[in-house]
Amino acid sequence: RCSGFHAAVSERQVSVAGGVDSQPPTGKNAAKQPRNIDWPAGLPSAQPRERRSEFVLGVPRSLDARRAPPPGSAALPNGCQLTPRMTVSERLRQRISAAFYRHGLLCASYPVPIILFTALCILACCYPLLKLPLPGTGPEEFTTGLRDYAPPPPEPQGDPGDRPDWYRGPPVAYIQQVLVKAAVSPWDNRLVPVDAFRSPLGRVFSLVEEIRNHVHKDSSGVHSLEELCLQVTDLLPGLRRMQAVLPEHGCLLVSPGNYWQNQRERFDSDPDILRTVHQHEPKGLHTSATLRDLLFGVPGKHTGVSLYSRKHVVTYTITVVLQSYDARFVGSLRSRLRQLHPSANCSVREDHMVHVHFKEEIGIAELIPLVTTYIILFAYIYFSTRKIDMVKSKWGLALAAVVTVLSSLLMSVGLCTLFGLTPTLNGGEIFPYLVVVIGLENVLVLTKSVVSTPVDLEVRLRIAQGLSNESWSIMKNMATELGIILIGYFTLVPAIQEFCLFAVVGLVSDFFLQMFFFTTVLSIDIRHGYFTL
Repeated sequence: RCSGFHAAVSERQVSVAGGVDSQPPTGKNAAKQPRNIDWPAGLPSAQPRERRSEFVLGVPRSLDARRAPPPGSAALPNGCQLTPRMTVSERLRQRISAAFYRHGLLCASYPVPIILFTALCILACCYPLLKLPLPGTGPEEFTTGLRDYAPPPPEPQGDPGDRPDWYRGPPVAYIQQVLVKAAVSPWDNRLVPVDAFRSPLGRVFSLVEEIRNHVHKDSSGVHSLEELCLQVTDLLPGLRRMQAVLPEHGCLLVSPGNYWQNQRERFDSDPDILRTVHQHEPKGLHTSATLRDLLFGVPGKHTGVSLYSRKHVVTYTITVVLQSYDARFVGSLRSRLRQLHPSANCSVREDHMVHVHFKEEIGIAELIPLVTTYIILFAYIYFSTRKIDMVKSKWGLALAAVVTVLSSLLMSVGLCTLFGLTPTLNGGEIFPYLVVVIGLENVLVLTKSVVSTPVDLEVRLRIAQGLSNESWSIMKNMATELGIILIGYFTLVPAIQEFCLFAVVGLVSDFFLQMFFFTTVLSIDIRHGYFTL
């Protein structure tokens, strides 16, 4: 403690006269021995201070001698030392280092529970992938102009240009959708939420009748929807349970009215519309399209049929499947619907047709670049760890690194699918390579940091110290990467925004696996090498 005078080391400091004995007198002789009391100038007489010598390794040292101030601190004339205060970054760095140290102790002390916990997290995050198509089996799209459209020939002719190989011959069917957006206006606060979608959904029955009964007359004759639409005769065995909702015979036309067999009386007498809509939804987690998505024609979250919707706008489509495409009939139907239901906000484009191709099986050639990337990753980590002597199983460590990167990829896609972000070619093709680059750097840094710790320490202390040494650089690099991704997200380009969202999820999942899975595997490898030595 510092005060206005010289700081005292102890309350009573006894000094033995010039080297007679290094031990202070005890017992009865303690009161008879004279004591040499040194009174510093300016010290009040009520606080005497005595001084004695201390011998350390044969060298006398006075206990009240001033100690040398630590580096970076200043000494005042009265003996006080001023230590500079830690900055915010230094305090943050100290806390991060301490957190990584405790985490290293945890992973090295309980390796089996940590690995089991990590495996459960991986399986839980990858569960949505069970209902996703395999890579390379997703639908492909190709857009052509709508004016003067004609089915392509069965065999390619001339220069194909950018036309895909599968674009040949007439398609299986043509899908025409009539998009409907309706709202209750003006909205009265006295209305209940059900009123926001009961009246808009009630318009679907009249629209379906108008589409079914529409005919087009020209020089070639009279054309109706029954002549052009795709006729269905029976349902597949897996759809038998929904035969009351899906059309089983006749023209293939679906809409939200199928929930009530396209009968307005059933709709008006239904006391709970939401229950009717959700009664065919699968229980639990579902990531693929459901019956609701099929009948409404748009994803469920965009329909507006919910008690929690604040926009009070209902969106759905009437989907008509045509066996042959007649531009004059479709144009006549479009003009008729616009005449009956004019809208000044219609922005639907009419100048293009999207061709969709569904692959029957996965293309092995499309997986070769990704598989080759992970093989190169495995070989690179193996040859990098060969130079490190304290690593027991170099093959095992390289395999653990590849599992870390691959699992982070699967977890990221699973989590994005769970929250409604489905992968597309723009972001999904680049994302695996991004995870490889991010995961490889930290894996090698952690391994070298742990191996460089003193070998005479316990394994758990070595793991903790290695993590603590690299904690600041790991967190700083991660914060920098997140900042760059955030800047890219605000470019407002859809493809870049999707890639940035995938990258954020990939960074977090990869960091989680590095801290829990790879660190624990590394501690097991170091422990085996320790026992071998």
